[in-house]
Amino acid sequence: MRIKFGYTLAETLVTLLIIGIIAAATLPTLQKTTGNKFETMRIKCAYILEQTITQMLDDDTLYPQSNTEASKGLASTSSVKVAGVTYQGNSKFCEIFASKMKKSPHSAVDCSNSNKKAFTSADGVDWYLPISNFNNKVLIHFDVNGKEEDPNCASHGNEDSCPKPDLFSYYLTPLGKLYPATNCGFTYGNNNQINVICDGNDAY
Repeated sequence: MRIKFGYTLAETLVTLLIIGIIAAATLPTLQKTTGNKFETMRIKCAYILEQTITQMLDDDTLYPQSNTEASKGLASTSSVKVAGVTYQGNSKFCEIFASKMKKSPHSAVDCSNSNKKAFTSADGVDWYLPISNFNNKVLIHFDVNGKEEDPNCASHGNEDSCPKPDLFSYYLTPLGKLYPATNCGFTYGNNNQINVICDGNDAY
């Protein structure tokens, strides 16, 4: 009796064909999942923003509430001292927000300029926070995978030029309302600063 070892050419071709069909069927789904990672990070960052800002405004130590006057919200830039650290003036929001975030091991905090990176969080997101007295709404920007990673673009109303954006901008009002800045985007410029571009009025 002759013992058969291995596979015939026909069997090998059939196996390869089956593998090819499975790959062709699953590849689009895999590509779609990968393409959504920036959007997933955007949603995560927006949630972190909303929750952290709500916690800040609810803390009377940080933003004291008056029983006789309307709330100033984030426009209350008067000096407060927490755990030996003083927060005040236009950098108050930035410094408090940064203090509540887990940061990348080598990330410093810079709250000197709205167009400079304030810090990098532990998940690799670069944050650009407002240095403002909050007399009006302000812009918050973030790069969900950091400056060193592509594509470094914002759709800014033009999905054709940037189908998978990783740069996002949000408006923040003095009373803590947060919403997407559909009319604004940003690009990277010189001296480690960003260039903010806004067209017309926002949608809200």
